[in-house]
Amino acid sequence: MTTTIAIASGKGGVGKTTISVNLSLSLALQNKETLLLDADLGMANSHILLGINPKFTLDDFVTGKSSIDDVITITKDKLKFISGGSAINNLLNLSDLERHKIIQSFNNIKKRPEYMLIDVGAGAEASSMSFMASSDKIIIVLTGEPTSFIDAYSLIKAAFLDYKINNFGIVLNMTVSAMQAKLNFNKFQSITQKFLDVNLKYLGHVNSSQKIRNSIISRTPLMSKNNKNSDTQYFDNISQALSLLDSNNTGSIKFFD
Repeated sequence: MTTTIAIASGKGGVGKTTISVNLSLSLALQNKETLLLDADLGMANSHILLGINPKFTLDDFVTGKSSIDDVITITKDKLKFISGGSAINNLLNLSDLERHKIIQSFNNIKKRPEYMLIDVGAGAEASSMSFMASSDKIIIVLTGEPTSFIDAYSLIKAAFLDYKINNFGIVLNMTVSAMQAKLNFNKFQSITQKFLDVNLKYLGHVNSSQKIRNSIISRTPLMSKNNKNSDTQYFDNISQALSLLDSNNTGSIKFFD
């Protein structure tokens, strides 16, 4: 049984890919079979944060050059990874049929992972919404800025009204303290649940950190088996909270259905 988790955000620049990569590595380092799919098709860059240059990408599968198993790269920390490539025109202009083909292709993977995390594009564009609706659980990455609140609210509203997605996990990124993060969550929850019949679950926070910034610049993931510190603990804490997040029943086709 695979648990699929889409990681989304209302706008770019909130650290969604940093969360996706390090949360995936946290699970893999706990010996949970984990696959990260970079489905941010307009700006796929998870491979940069992982410090790898995959030979094959999702584009090779979409164009029929490779099977879905062939485009999986295994990192040194045993994380399985599928790259979305970098702004490849074929992927930017996928039809509904092609998106469904990608989603259904995961039924053919030889060894199903325990977790698959999907890093989807920012905002409520068609591909992002389709991948979100096809996942069991949704995480929204939020910062304390008003623009992040407004855009995340718009994304949740679109997901709820168009796809009947009503359960969302919230991760606060680039925070100053645990207390500030929880206050921002409470504020966002109060605004959102006033107008929408959705359930928001606080999964944790990640403080602004020079170590995290350095890991991005150096293309070396923060999470690794040789690196345990207060910054890696943020991602371990979020991984422990995943079981508290309820699944969605959208009626859409699902990964690993």
